[in-house]
Amino acid sequence: MKDSELLIFGKSWTGKTARMLYEIRSAPRVVLVDPKCSQLASLPFFYHLWPEYDEQCGKWTSPLVGDYFGKHLKGHLRVAIHFRSFHKENLELLCGMMLPLKNCILAVDELGLFLSPGPAGALPRNVTSIVVSGTHDGITLIGTAQRPSLVHGTVRSNASRMLFYRLTERADLEIARGYLPADFAERLASLPDFVPIDHADNRDPFEDASLVGKLKKYLPGNR
Repeated sequence: MKDSELLIFGKSWTGKTARMLYEIRSAPRVVLVDPKCSQLASLPFFYHLWPEYDEQCGKWTSPLVGDYFGKHLKGHLRVAIHFRSFHKENLELLCGMMLPLKNCILAVDELGLFLSPGPAGALPRNVTSIVVSGTHDGITLIGTAQRPSLVHGTVRSNASRMLFYRLTERADLEIARGYLPADFAERLASLPDFVPIDHADNRDPFEDASLVGKLKKYLPGNR
């Protein structure tokens, strides 16, 4: 994936997570963050970690993640990290550990659980480092979210590319209209599953149906 930051928005079951997995399919260094802890828990070709967050101490109860990263500062790295709760706290810890990794993709499913709306200063320090200057450190962010209105504005503003799958909520359509020409924005509420409008810096948007019927194989249970 060559984008500095890619965000994928759309309603449930429209193809967001499958598209994210497609985008990282050939990347040799990926940290995948999973808050659902269901379908992606059996994702093949990834090493799976389940760290537990200690609310009182503000850290993980074991060194599992740090030990894994320490062994993979260079070379092949494909790990799925599953967070059942404390999503914001867990992502801040994870981003702090990722900064030394270099040349890596951070792929976050359901980004709105981790980086919800608020003032610019509400983003934790390590998360801000990844979002704002991650490309300078060799770290690319890709994230999915059902609603763009539930993702922090700083994260949206730093995206070099966005894929808009079907959206129907008024607040989400208003945000999309800020990025898309009127004729494209009008299509959002009726887009078929697995068909996004592709918006990127320095080029015209387009409706992309090229991967219809080709993405389900990237999700566990659909091979």
